[in-house]
Amino acid sequence: MRSKERLLFFMLAGVVMLWGLNVVMVKYLTTFPPMYVAAIRMTIAGVILAPIIYQYRKQLRIGMTNWFLLAGVGASSIAMHQITLATGVQYTSAGNASLILGLNPLATALLAMLLLGEGMSWRKGLGIAVGFAGVLIVVISQHGGIHMNGWGDAIMFFSMLMYVTGGLLIRKLALRGIPVLLITVMSQWFGILFLWIAALSVQPASYYIGLEVTPFQWLVILASAILSTAIGSVGWNYGIRQLGASRTAVFLNGMPMASLLFAALFLGERLQLVHLLALLMIVGGVYLGSRNTTKPAASPTVIPSDVTTKA
Repeated sequence: MRSKERLLFFMLAGVVMLWGLNVVMVKYLTTFPPMYVAAIRMTIAGVILAPIIYQYRKQLRIGMTNWFLLAGVGASSIAMHQITLATGVQYTSAGNASLILGLNPLATALLAMLLLGEGMSWRKGLGIAVGFAGVLIVVISQHGGIHMNGWGDAIMFFSMLMYVTGGLLIRKLALRGIPVLLITVMSQWFGILFLWIAALSVQPASYYIGLEVTPFQWLVILASAILSTAIGSVGWNYGIRQLGASRTAVFLNGMPMASLLFAALFLGERLQLVHLLALLMIVGGVYLGSRNTTKPAASPTVIPSDVTTKA
């Protein structure tokens, strides 16, 4: 394995750990309306990432098509994903939600193969299957089985598809020569706009202003926004740019396990021996699914990031 890929893998593993921690932080904030928490978190992350816009100020003339794609990323993997996630968990079990979100690597690999022409090798397929089996073990051991709940499960499945769609659009934008950091910050701000429109359509601004937030709760919100959302998004989108959507998505199998570990550490939830088996299966699945066994092909022509493009 090349050293650059090894560093990428460590970075993506770190992002997944941050996102696993984020689940615990969001769970701690369940006393607030989910739409409010999502909009606040995304806004803080957008402010943190805003200086990147100045860095790429000369490259903002990217063409109407690319602006629509950026809006699509913000609408799908940020706004719609957050809204449907917050809604879906109210109508289905946490186990079902984790399991459905665990379908992300499989859905990404299939859609990337159909829409972006990314390859699907037996090794990648086996890695996805082994990793998902590990996720299944985590869910069943924590929640005592799978109990179908049509409406809630359907919302969670749509939430998963929204995140997958955003990842595919990010890959498409990267292949069109748009810098990854610019993709991250602009899609973030599109997502913020859509989230606040949704939040204010549910409750007036005076309702959110009147909510009492303790200093520690603000600390949790800041940690979630800066570490998981801002830094995590930059790392994840860079991984998609370098490895492709389907290889990067395999790492998401580790998020339920990371959430379980942090829940045990901070919330006192109990770990079992079976979780070690699940962890080994997830790590093995990530290793198999993220390896690139094909010979590198000639790189497609990519428009340099310092050249203004037109749709």
